[in-house]
Amino acid sequence: MDAVLLQLRSFLTVIEEGSLHRAAARLSISQSALSRQMQALEHELGGPLLERSSTGVLPTAGGRALAKRMGGFLAHYDQNLQAVRRIIRGGAGELRIGYLASAFHEYLEPALKKLRSLHPETKVKLLDLFPGEQITALRQGEIDLAFIEDIGSLPRRDFQTKKIAVIKSLASLAEDHPLASRKRLKIADLKNETFMVGSESEVPGIRSRLIRLCRIYGNFRPKIVEVPGGISEGFSAVANDGVVGIFPAFFRHMKRPGVVIVPISDAEATWNIFVAWQKNHTAEPLLALVASLASAE
Repeated sequence: MDAVLLQLRSFLTVIEEGSLHRAAARLSISQSALSRQMQALEHELGGPLLERSSTGVLPTAGGRALAKRMGGFLAHYDQNLQAVRRIIRGGAGELRIGYLASAFHEYLEPALKKLRSLHPETKVKLLDLFPGEQITALRQGEIDLAFIEDIGSLPRRDFQTKKIAVIKSLASLAEDHPLASRKRLKIADLKNETFMVGSESEVPGIRSRLIRLCRIYGNFRPKIVEVPGGISEGFSAVANDGVVGIFPAFFRHMKRPGVVIVPISDAEATWNIFVAWQKNHTAEPLLALVASLASAE
């Protein structure tokens, strides 16, 4: 592959110069070495790319097609390599962060203020995504940092994770629910309720997490209905359908008419919040942000 890239770059130089002699001088190689590169490229592609003229060389039809396609390809290739080099060397100009809006003020906002003081040149792009969407975006290289609760689907060989918070639980109930007037609830108090959860694609592991909480702290297996679409749809189901939700406590900032938020008193019924990033991403701004988030735990 490296040899073909070299030949393609040399070919484009020949086209620009219109002469093997001038192209060889520009590339600082001998004309015979450049001729061998062009012959090897023609052999690779199966036909002639250049033809001699009275003033130098001209591209054949195949040569013109190759130049048209490869010019943009090589420019894009070089830009991507430069972007990766900046990331590896800690000079990334942009940091893309997946997050949940409900957790922003409590965890991310203070860390971003510190990041801006340490790396004012780094641009931050925030993407409000479901945890499942964050995991997909992280895998595909579309974000640099994800805020997630379940890290079981991220292979350790490819990703690094850091726990940044242990969060208590709360329950959401319709305002006319018999338990809505309580100051605190135990999970055991909700034994006869039907619980709503987000879809597994949006919130990976949420169903098994709820089952575990109810089994350990309430000694029962919950009845569950799935309500996709996010916290707003979940609260609508709580208000209108009489189901109950159990969430991390940072959702206490979310307000909706007809819904009451009650803290869960079981001290160990908690949620672990992690940040995750690709192991090969060692840019200094990213690591500084992770350190700031972890120090707030």
